[in-house]
Amino acid sequence: MRDLFVPVLYDKKAIASTQYSSALQGIKTAAARYGQRLQMIAAEDFDGVDFSAFPDVAILVSISMPFIERALTVMRSYRRTIVLTGIDSEQFGADVSCATPSRRAETQQLVNYLYNCGKKHIALVGFEVDSINDNFRYHAAITAAAVWGNVLSEKDVWHWKHDPLESFAAFLQVYRQYDAVICPNDVIAICLINECKKRGIRIPQELYLASFGNMSVSSYYSPTITTVTMDMFSVGEQAYNVWRFLTASDTQTRTSIKITVPSRILARESTNCEEPRTGTGVSSPVLQADRFYYNPVISVLVGLDNCLSQRDALDMRIIRSLMDGDNYETICEKHYISSSTLRYRLNKVFSDAGVSSRKEFTALIHSHLGEGNPFSYVE
Repeated sequence: MRDLFVPVLYDKKAIASTQYSSALQGIKTAAARYGQRLQMIAAEDFDGVDFSAFPDVAILVSISMPFIERALTVMRSYRRTIVLTGIDSEQFGADVSCATPSRRAETQQLVNYLYNCGKKHIALVGFEVDSINDNFRYHAAITAAAVWGNVLSEKDVWHWKHDPLESFAAFLQVYRQYDAVICPNDVIAICLINECKKRGIRIPQELYLASFGNMSVSSYYSPTITTVTMDMFSVGEQAYNVWRFLTASDTQTRTSIKITVPSRILARESTNCEEPRTGTGVSSPVLQADRFYYNPVISVLVGLDNCLSQRDALDMRIIRSLMDGDNYETICEKHYISSSTLRYRLNKVFSDAGVSSRKEFTALIHSHLGEGNPFSYVE
């Protein structure tokens, strides 16, 4: 498999963007680890390629719906499999794999964030009618807010087809009905704020505004833009990993794979720098399991589980001694470690558990796992 090249189908508009060029770099980097090269096939050259001599799995990097649909049709005719990069495969069929940020999850996350900041009337502004990404986010936002009454509905969405100013102008006629806006990307967000400035509308005093992408300009603009950051380099790496797995598998038993790469909110000035938090917000019915994490006791236990799951055998022996009441000198002697090693390891344990001292850690364990030493059986 080392000598097998990696077919990458792409459109130039996609890889001209910061996000998708980063994804392409992730694909290249992952392939290089295995001594493999990419064979790049542009959308303009696609129709002239004979794919019968190609590997039976290809990676697709595109934001053009017509090209994606054309590529899928052609590759299926050659009995070839596609791995989408940065686009959810859900709407394209059960035979299509992908590596992508979860636009549904991150959009729900952003709606929840604004709701928990006290914003109960949210608008979607600047969503392009023909954009795959914008349409994913638009439908995800509507679904996420489905049970929240007046928070967000179809009438609160401003699309555009030829010029985003179309949607800006329509929205700004009625902006007083809203207390928050979601834009599909940081550039649209900046353009909307510029229009607001012309009309004397203050961000965030009159409207909170948030978007997606974490583009460099979002951190230099004033106000800085609250945005959802996507690790597109990792998306590219995972797209290659999916390609590699599928290429190595038996075509008769091959199945589709979907890998989602986590995203997070960067709270900045356009939402008054309010940090993401859980609170009284209602989670979306689409992902009802998220209710699980709103319970504060459950949340602490999940955090504690994450802390303990990252510990190695020595860490667990140290924790056992700590809960036995041994002083630090005794712990060092028992486990043949230096005081600096002990401090380093305990600082990591305390940080991962969300506490800052031995006393707090002990209290956390006793409060949630019971009195005594739950680690007494650690070997």
